[in-house]
Amino acid sequence: MNVNRPFSSTPCEPEKSIDVPEHTLSLPVDQSARQTVSALLFFLVVLLLVYASSFSGIWIYDDEPNILNNQNIHLDRIDVSSLKKTLYLGSPNVSNTERIKRPLAYLSFALNWYGGKNHVFGYHVVNFVIHFIATVFLYLFIKNSMMLPIVDNKYRRWAHPAAFLSAMIWAIHPIQVTAVTYIIQRMASMAGMFTIIGMYGYLKARTARTGRATTVGYAACGLCALGAFATKENSAMLPVSLFLYEMMMIRGVAHIDVKKAARWGLPALALVILVGLLYIDPTRLLDGYNNRPYTAVERMMTQSRVVLVYLKMLFYPLQSELTLVHDIDISTSLWSPWTTLPSIILVAASFFAALFWLSRRQPLFAFAVVFYFVNHAIEGSFIGLELIYEHRNYIPSMILFVIPVILLLQTLGYFSYSRKFQMLFVVSVAVILASIGHSTYAYSSLFRHGLIFWRDNAKKSPHLSVVQNNYGIELMKHGFNDRAFQALQRSETLDRYFNLSQKGVTYHNLGLYYETIENDYSQALSYFKKATEITSNSKTMWLAYDMCELVNGNVEKAETHLEACINKWPGDPDMLTAMGKIQLFKGNAETALGYARQARVALPGAVGPLAIFGEIYRLQGNLTKAVFFWKAYRSERPDSLAAALTLTELYDQTGNYDRLNRVVSDLLVAKGDKAWDVWLQEGLTRAKLTEAVAYTQHPEYLLSVISSSLRRESENAGNGR
Repeated sequence: MNVNRPFSSTPCEPEKSIDVPEHTLSLPVDQSARQTVSALLFFLVVLLLVYASSFSGIWIYDDEPNILNNQNIHLDRIDVSSLKKTLYLGSPNVSNTERIKRPLAYLSFALNWYGGKNHVFGYHVVNFVIHFIATVFLYLFIKNSMMLPIVDNKYRRWAHPAAFLSAMIWAIHPIQVTAVTYIIQRMASMAGMFTIIGMYGYLKARTARTGRATTVGYAACGLCALGAFATKENSAMLPVSLFLYEMMMIRGVAHIDVKKAARWGLPALALVILVGLLYIDPTRLLDGYNNRPYTAVERMMTQSRVVLVYLKMLFYPLQSELTLVHDIDISTSLWSPWTTLPSIILVAASFFAALFWLSRRQPLFAFAVVFYFVNHAIEGSFIGLELIYEHRNYIPSMILFVIPVILLLQTLGYFSYSRKFQMLFVVSVAVILASIGHSTYAYSSLFRHGLIFWRDNAKKSPHLSVVQNNYGIELMKHGFNDRAFQALQRSETLDRYFNLSQKGVTYHNLGLYYETIENDYSQALSYFKKATEITSNSKTMWLAYDMCELVNGNVEKAETHLEACINKWPGDPDMLTAMGKIQLFKGNAETALGYARQARVALPGAVGPLAIFGEIYRLQGNLTKAVFFWKAYRSERPDSLAAALTLTELYDQTGNYDRLNRVVSDLLVAKGDKAWDVWLQEGLTRAKLTEAVAYTQHPEYLLSVISSSLRRESENAGNGR
């Protein structure tokens, strides 16, 4: 092939050689810069409208353990040691063998934290920008692909409108909401962004006119491939996607030398395996099934139905079916449910028909189909992951909408004789796009309020325990205690989990209900114990269990459990703080001080140790320093009842009545309609459970102090002060 030959009006003869570096293609210079700029501005405006509600989206589900409770990404300063911690999901100490976990994604969260801590707006801005960039490069990739010689005679005149509509549908489709609005799934969208930029870089390298442009294209492809690999595991299919693109869209499958193709394709496959080994220990590949109610074979059979469910969502999205946590029956055999075998046959037939038959007639359509199935291969394989998540379609669906868009444009061209029909057709397409965008806006809006979000999910997946559990917790947060208990009980009764460790979460939350709502600490302890027996690797659950042992008077048990936890998670500031509290209860002030200092060394911004310092100084009679540390503690945790009650006594003892009156005013608001004596008794017990309060507070004394403060305020008001 003459690499500098411009496009002709006849089909181009595919090259027979497979030696990629020796052959490039030449695309004519794109003269439609104005169209491209207009398209990008249109993308920006439309996406801002569609995702306007996303910027106030709250923390949901996996956001909490991966961001809010992940101390490794809570950057207070930028230096080598701090940035190194972000590479690991767990604590990178010598006893932890966990590998590097999606380092680029976690680094981006760490930088977000450095800039705005736990304020969601900055995270959503970054997620939106990632999605916009992915949309831009998807448009450019599709547009340039439609001008390749192998399809140029068919699609060149439609390159801009087809690329524009395909990218637009993909970008505003509601199935992408969980990859854009759900903060933690930046992992999916960022991997998608790097993937499509990498593919565009490869395309530009293969069609470059100069050696420099070729080098730049390949360099961009390589760097983006590394970025994708460092963001999420499913991007490991990028080398395979590029190999298929070369074979189907650049070379043409009709004249491929199989032996030469294998010499280039096998390294691509080897690269996929190598990337996988960076993330996964092959000796523990099936460990994920330890907590699954299905086997590897059952999962693979189920995935044949899942990818068809995805296709249905993509081409017929219904608001009533889109949700974060889906319920799907597990395929226990080829005939149960009966759709399993037909699904396997349909998926296999579609893939191989596209690869070996359609690729000779419609290579662009064939590549879109093959790209879809190939990029579902990892998350749809035997690896013990969850069964179904919408965000897994972010990469696979990128090229897919080219098929219906080109068919629509062909239909529009067929009716060129009727201007009225064409206008009706255009209006109909515009209405469909507006409907899709509205669905995305409505779906994204659910992420703004936890109670509304989980209520919606509970309606769509009513038989899943994890959904009922999360709905119950949200109800409890908003004071709907009776309904919360019903939801949590339903979660326990249904006993339907796709991750069996989540059963421990249900028990943990039932423990929280009995602890915080019913004040039944004995019942709470039984549930916390069940939780740790099922989910033994949760620090949160062990802390709740140990503190509940403490409030039930089992100080020695609590200490023994915490010693084991500290051995398991050495240097964990929460564990060290809890041990410091136990030592205070035992009267070991110096030992408690040592644990509190260790906690502050492990995490300089740790808040819990401040209360321990304040208690120690109070026990020593140094009320000035006691006030200092308790004030510092309360400034970080303004809702802390323990801090308010402690400062009430300290301000009374130091004669600081102005500050005392302000604290009592806050207590008056927090008390609500409850009687002072009842509320104080409940509050003191809870404070002892959750905060570092070592001594026995006397409600009678507190009532006396509060009454005196209220009386002084009343007298001052009467005197006109």
